[in-house]
Parts: sequence; structure tokens; C-alpha cells
Amino acid sequence: MHTTKITLTQDYIIVDLSGGDYDKLVIFRNWEADFNQIENHIPEGFNGRILIDMMTKMGAKNNERFLTGFVVKGKFETGAMAYVILNRQEELRVLSNRILTQQSPDSLEASVLTLTQQKMLLKGLSI
Repeated sequence: MHTTKITLTQDYIIVDLSGGDYDKLVIFRNWEADFNQIENHIPEGFNGRILIDMMTKMGAKNNERFLTGFVVKGKFETGAMAYVILNRQEELRVLSNRILTQQSPDSLEASVLTLTQQKMLLKGLSI
């Protein structure tokens, strides 16, 4: 799996992926990010599988941290969204943690994460 492009918006980091199960990774940048606004940042012609990391809103150890689904013509396919659990060492979880801390470290302060969790992420540990 490779990242091909990283786009920062006010509320999200959108990562284009290749060579894996997902075509895009969307990372919430703060606890106020709204799931319903993601489609506004997906190109109209995009079709593919998407993984959403809501750690800054839901916490690191929450079973509802990661949401997956399909996007058709830039819109979420109705009924195709589901929560997935990625263990701490899985490549996508590690990648998401790393991108958040490298691209938007200030996002940690605007999250529900504890100070200890924030420090762990900044030290490069996967949570």
C-alpha cells in the first residue's frame, strides 16, 4: 500500500492510496469534524472503497473509530457503511496515526485523546 496524495482541509486529512484494500483514507482532524461533510471533499467522479479514521472524535480504543464504505460518483453508497476494528499494529492504523501526527500535530490538542495518548502518538507509537 502506498500513499499517492495527501490533502488537508479544515476538518480532514484525505489520503489517496494505491496497492491496498482501500482507495482513500479520511482522517478526522478534530472532535468537531462531521461525517456528513466528507462527501463535500470527495471528487464527483470518484468510485472506490474508503476508510475513515475518527480517532480525534471517538477516541483511540473505541470500536467505532474506523468506518468503511463504498463511494460511487463521489457519494457514499447507502447501506454500505460498516465499522471495522484494526489492531494497533495493522498497517492502515499505523499509517493513519503517522499521517495525523506528521501532517497535523495540532489536531491532537483538538481531540478527545488524553494527554498520555497524545504523547504516545507524537513519540511514534501506534495507539
